Amino acid sequence: MSSRISGVEMSHQADSIEPVTDLLPLFGDLPEAVTGRHGHEYLPVVNWIARQSLTAQPVVIAGTPDIQALMQALPDLLEQPILDRRCEIVTDRTTKPLTLFWVSARDLKIPGYYAIWRARRDSMSKNGLMIVTGPLTLAADILDVEERVFIVSDDLAIVAVGSSPPPPFAPLCSTDSPTNGNPVRASYRHLLGRTLLYWRQYSKCKEAQSDRNEIFTRANTELVSNRALASRVRSLEAELKVARTSEGDVAGRSRTLIRDVVAAARAERHRRLAAEAELLQANDELAALRSWADAVTAETARREAARMAYVDVMRHHEQALDALRTFVNTPASRARRVARALRAPFVPFIPDTPPLPETDALPLCPVPAVRRPLPDHDDQNIWDTWFHALDAAPDQAPAVAAPEPALSGSNASRRNILFIAGEPDTPGVAYRCDRNAAAARDAGYEARVIPCALVNGDDMDWAQIVVLWRVEFSGHVDTLLRLAEERDAVTVFDADDIVFMPHLARVDIIDGIRSIGATEERIERCFADMRRTMMRCDMGFTTTRELVQAMHLSHPLVHLVPNTFDEASLALARSERRQRPAGDPLVRIIYATGSRTHQRDFAQLAPVLASVLQARPQARLVLFREAGTDRPVLIMDEFPALIPVADRIEWRDMVSLARLPAEYARVDIAIAPLETGNVFCEAKSEIKYFEAALASVPSIVSPTGPFRRSVRDGETGILASSTDDWAAALLMLIDDPDRRARMGRDAYHDILGPFGPWMQAQRMRTILGGLQNDTGAADAGEITIARAARPRCAIPVVPDSERLFFQDRFGEARVTVVITCFNYADYVLDALDSVQAQTLDELDLIVVDDGSTDGSVERVRRWMELHADRFNRLLLVRSVRNAGLGGARNIGMDAVETPFAMQLDADNRLLPPACERLLAATTIETAFVYPTLQAFDASGRQADGQAAASRAPIGDLAFHPLNMVSGNHVDAMALVAKWAWAAVGGYYVARDAMGWEDYDLWCSFAERGLLGHHVDEVLAEYRMHAGSMTNAVTERSGHKARVVALIERRHPWTRLVAAEARLRVAAGPADSGSAPM
Repeated sequence: MSSRISGVEMSHQADSIEPVTDLLPLFGDLPEAVTGRHGHEYLPVVNWIARQSLTAQPVVIAGTPDIQALMQALPDLLEQPILDRRCEIVTDRTTKPLTLFWVSARDLKIPGYYAIWRARRDSMSKNGLMIVTGPLTLAADILDVEERVFIVSDDLAIVAVGSSPPPPFAPLCSTDSPTNGNPVRASYRHLLGRTLLYWRQYSKCKEAQSDRNEIFTRANTELVSNRALASRVRSLEAELKVARTSEGDVAGRSRTLIRDVVAAARAERHRRLAAEAELLQANDELAALRSWADAVTAETARREAARMAYVDVMRHHEQALDALRTFVNTPASRARRVARALRAPFVPFIPDTPPLPETDALPLCPVPAVRRPLPDHDDQNIWDTWFHALDAAPDQAPAVAAPEPALSGSNASRRNILFIAGEPDTPGVAYRCDRNAAAARDAGYEARVIPCALVNGDDMDWAQIVVLWRVEFSGHVDTLLRLAEERDAVTVFDADDIVFMPHLARVDIIDGIRSIGATEERIERCFADMRRTMMRCDMGFTTTRELVQAMHLSHPLVHLVPNTFDEASLALARSERRQRPAGDPLVRIIYATGSRTHQRDFAQLAPVLASVLQARPQARLVLFREAGTDRPVLIMDEFPALIPVADRIEWRDMVSLARLPAEYARVDIAIAPLETGNVFCEAKSEIKYFEAALASVPSIVSPTGPFRRSVRDGETGILASSTDDWAAALLMLIDDPDRRARMGRDAYHDILGPFGPWMQAQRMRTILGGLQNDTGAADAGEITIARAARPRCAIPVVPDSERLFFQDRFGEARVTVVITCFNYADYVLDALDSVQAQTLDELDLIVVDDGSTDGSVERVRRWMELHADRFNRLLLVRSVRNAGLGGARNIGMDAVETPFAMQLDADNRLLPPACERLLAATTIETAFVYPTLQAFDASGRQADGQAAASRAPIGDLAFHPLNMVSGNHVDAMALVAKWAWAAVGGYYVARDAMGWEDYDLWCSFAERGLLGHHVDEVLAEYRMHAGSMTNAVTERSGHKARVVALIERRHPWTRLVAAEARLRVAAGPADSGSAPM
């Protein structure tokens, strides 16, 4: 037997052994349940042997539990059921099927086990096979007993059972003498041995792959942890830097404190001296007032005596008139009337009315026209010396110093703006005070917001421009206005409703008077007091053209300062919109009112809403109620039409103004009904429209003046004049989700510029600059008039696209890199790797493929799957049809959810600090920031020095809008603010004139006075190659002529100096490959 195990085979006739066939079962897939289990490598061999030898339904007998577990997969492999007897004795030998015995060599080593097995085997089958697996050395003695054994390997043997074992294994298990020269037997041995080796190696590979996945998972976890740790380290370093800076500023703060103390002491001394001077003058005035009072008393007594005498005269006059009245009214007899007619006419005496008594004018109150000057003090220069010394060297004694010159009167620059809130506890203070104060600060001014009741003299001393929002006149307000006048401060009255016309305080005009429980008299008195404040101010601010016109009746100078949103509202609306769950079948219609002042506005719409809710079961009406009491904000008893659909109303607790964007983000349609033709409603601002649009929610609104000018009917919203219009608009938006989404998207783009804090800062700079002097007023007037005459920009054209890859971790990145690609598979991975290497931690990435056919999409998608952990938001989109460069860029900008987007062509690269440095150069008003670029060739090598020096590099000029007159000097690789892109209508889309989309955008920015910055540092690289869009499309003579004509038509002020076609193979930036080749 030892010779058999060592490789000696039995002799046989070669031509009696059948060839090996049907090898697929040896290398097919194994079930996951047994892959990796001990001994699983034998299962394919057993399966193959069973297929080769057994023709009827087999009986498979397994010995040990391990083998029994492996055999659970055998029926599926054989593709037929088996009878698993589990070693049971079968007494009926005439009906037995062919049997396959599978035993373990370890079990055969157990004393007595083999004898039991042999007896059972002989009793169950007269023809079959026994497969022995495991180390055969353990069963060498037993295998020597068997006569027909085929030793396959050291751990696999096949034993023929019975008188006629099944072919083709009967010849293999021949009782002939051993021989080593049979090639067919060697082939079987080689085949089965290689099979066992294959499955053992396969098991090891699976284990190695499992270990690799575990290592990869741990590595990713450690990478995330290391990034967090690195971020924490940078944060600590920043805090340390701030701490060191603060430590260095202690001396400065101490100096400021000492200055304040000294200034307070000097002010107190001046006040004391002024008080003494005032007291001296007050004594003189008091004496004059006493003399005046005596004279007035005497004159008053004389007038009283004259009045009493006049009363007596008037009494006698009244008696005479009564007698005459009696005579005239008493009828005479007929005879007396005939006698009177024959006589001369009788004319009764009518006494004259006594004249009023003459009175002398009361003496004027003696108010001195000139105050006594304050006495001079020799110690004035001492304080100035201290101030100068503190500024020069805080740790040294003061030396000689000159007095500081003071600003005086109207010649001083007005930089301090005080916003006085008349209704500080209402949401309006955020729109008209807080946000406008922030806009003033963004424009370079100092601004404060203080409730009216808390404003004191120090505040008025500080303020040079005072804005009074909804401030009712009072003694306190009168004092504030007098102080402002004395200090030559400009006063501005601000109103966001017609609250300065008392005659409009009527219930038939303002329904809110009734619904809030007020009276017309009370509201009229409030309006009258606000009007008194307005009449005392120098100019006005207001929110709509209708209000400007109304205020012009009393003031010649009124500025239109619309309501706006702030950055926090925008960020919350977009974040909540991104996190909204997909697949919600309900369509929610919101009416966002925060008070009971719109009962009559909503009443006209209630029956329409009821019918729509009944017709569309998926529709819901979202209304608000008071938190805690659950009392509706609207008085629902006035809308009985809504009773049958009460179950279709979703009630939401009222939220603060700061949380309102989140409420809009969870709905689908917003409504804003107003009573058209009502002078009060016609002046309402566009707040409800632009707040819904922040979350890409379309609005249906009444066609008041402000809404007609803001809403592009059918594009960014719907104007509904009648109940039929309302019903049709609601049903259309409910039934057409695609149009609803498109309209919400366009509304978002349309309001992003004009109602944002960036444009409000621009307005504030113009308005406040006009208050400095006559020159500033002239400049402000020119700019304001030109802006009013400027046509409205179009909405960005966003072609249809499909999403191929998406990830959103819902972080708050500030920059998105947008890559446009068309057939740049050879270069796009370089661009992507340069984005991954950015030093800015939180980053979004969007790749727009414009219909590539060279495998670009597959490469980008695989790259994104491998590097998804690097980015907060990751998106791959493809245009439905080739849209051209402008269309592809607009698709990317539409998908951006960050304040800024870094444009990157697929054949170019960013240097690691690019995004971080460019972002650091931005302000709230920044429209774009561009770096200096470095050229490199198609292979990735830096361009030759002489070739690169042959023309000026792109992006090396400092920002100035007039640089654009002669041509483009700014490459497309720039950091662009999304609001600025939307404000000018985005990139133009014209496939027959592609190539200068970025130049057109810069020109549009220049026309609207939008701010740009240049970072004079090489932060990006452009690739020079013959296949760039510049060489392949733009600089072709026929095409460039169309491009130049388009630019000159859109921007007539340009005077291009390079209008002829000129290839840029050796120099110049490579543009985006977004055009079909």
